[in-house]
Amino acid sequence: MNTALAPVFSHLYRRGRTRTIRQVYEQQDRERRPRDLEAVVEIGDQRLKALPAWAYTFPIPPGIGVDFYDLHFPSPLTLAAFKDDLSIIDIWMRLGLGGACIKTVMKDPRTGNKRPRLQEVKAYGFVDCLINAMGLPGHGVEGKIQEFEQSTMLSRGRPIGMSIGGSSVGEYKHVFDRLHTYVQGKNVSYYFEVNVSCPNTPEGQQMTKNPQLLEDLLKYMRERTNAVMGAKFSPDTPDKQLVEFAEMLKRFQRTYMNLGNTTFRKCTGIGLPDDAISIGGGGLSGPPLFGRTLEMTQLIAPTGIAICATGGIDSAEKVKALQKSVRRYGTQLIVGMATAVVNDMYCIPRINRGLAKHL
Repeated sequence: MNTALAPVFSHLYRRGRTRTIRQVYEQQDRERRPRDLEAVVEIGDQRLKALPAWAYTFPIPPGIGVDFYDLHFPSPLTLAAFKDDLSIIDIWMRLGLGGACIKTVMKDPRTGNKRPRLQEVKAYGFVDCLINAMGLPGHGVEGKIQEFEQSTMLSRGRPIGMSIGGSSVGEYKHVFDRLHTYVQGKNVSYYFEVNVSCPNTPEGQQMTKNPQLLEDLLKYMRERTNAVMGAKFSPDTPDKQLVEFAEMLKRFQRTYMNLGNTTFRKCTGIGLPDDAISIGGGGLSGPPLFGRTLEMTQLIAPTGIAICATGGIDSAEKVKALQKSVRRYGTQLIVGMATAVVNDMYCIPRINRGLAKHL
């Protein structure tokens, strides 16, 4: 599909999404149930899977690719680690993502937090924001390996990130060991990302509170793999601590920092009823985060460690601003996207086309 047609598909996608949200909310209101955006996502995923392949197959313009150590991303756009459904991630890859990071994998299956746990919100004057407290639901590492076996996503030839989590360092190690054993036998470009900043699970932040735990885990991983590996940090992390983590990560070869994750907010602080999210708050994502993303990138770029900049990215102009901020230091950079892809997956070919025009 010609990337010039992306705006047309984008219009149709956004109009259909708005209509679906309205219909689902009206039904939930009639049934006196709390509004739940996750129901909209479930309907949307079913519809995406029913689309013909030509509706989401777009070429990546030549010349916009980036190298990240020995990994080559044909586009600097990657999927942040938030989606569990590999078939949907595969669709987004075919739209033009240069790579994708799989949603954090835990040792055992998890149901996550009680619904509702995902809402659309207008925050700080921005309209396309999401707040979530999913609680990392998933099928566990063994279930994820089975899903990989049934998916064609690994055959795309683009780097795939394995985000790992756990309720203890031992569980992080177990998840890493199982995924590493699986992917190293495959003809696939891969990397690992340690999730140390999930804002709505207590175990997700233990390593930022005790950096020695992260250092011990990275040492364990590096002794077993030469793959690129990194850690994901919240925008709520203080600047001084981010720099300290950068210096620590640099002691291991072929490492990067993901800057950053969602930022924790209470529902009442962003204009939602307290029960709009079952646990009273969650991770806010979307355009309000970009200022902090750029700020963190500018802070860490002089250290020379590679960066995956994540948060509020929804245009070619924002990608170029991030690239400009690291250029003088020669810092390697990719960008991670989440909310923008949920709101309009056709932003992917649109941004790629915009980057090609800048060339």
